[in-house]
Amino acid sequence: MTIKAAFSASHLLKPASFTSSSPNASLNTLEMYLDYACPFCLKIFERWTEGGLFDEKFLSENNLQIRFNNVPQPWHLRSIPIHNVGLAVGRYKPDAFWKYSLQLFKDAKETWNDNLNGNTPDEFNKILVEHAHKHTGVDKTLIEDYLGEKNSGTRMADIKYFVRYHRTTGAHVTPSIAINGIFVSSIESSTDLDKVIDIIKQQTI
Repeated sequence: MTIKAAFSASHLLKPASFTSSSPNASLNTLEMYLDYACPFCLKIFERWTEGGLFDEKFLSENNLQIRFNNVPQPWHLRSIPIHNVGLAVGRYKPDAFWKYSLQLFKDAKETWNDNLNGNTPDEFNKILVEHAHKHTGVDKTLIEDYLGEKNSGTRMADIKYFVRYHRTTGAHVTPSIAINGIFVSSIESSTDLDKVIDIIKQQTI
């Protein structure tokens, strides 16, 4: 699957050893449709992280790339600003995106509520700027400009891209998983990891 060029380095996990030896070879594509404010997305993302599904070994063995699709859900008021800061890190420090995403999932569930913790949107953005800098080291000014008015056109274009993408593919529930363009309803946040691996192997032969 193609992806907006600005996020090809952040949102696509590819097996480095495979792509370096055969850069033009085809890969199976697993897509994860995720909302940072969804507790079930935290559950699946954390489980897959700990289970090694994002590791080089698993990707290489299964000739697999994994794509992260941002799906902000409107009933979670904190969802869009949290996705915005995730996309900012994706743009400006792509190698930190997956690790930082796990932190965003955790803090969206444990720290930030839909009242933005009593903050105004601008105050909440300042909290997110500090959060991104703390966990990734990305320059605060870059994040501030991205979340503020200076780069509002870029920010809006980025979030609209992912919203349009998941609407086009028909993904409305989070988390949703697709393998090679086909949604796999049997993979849910509660699905046992061994079963997930079996399904992936069956779909990528």
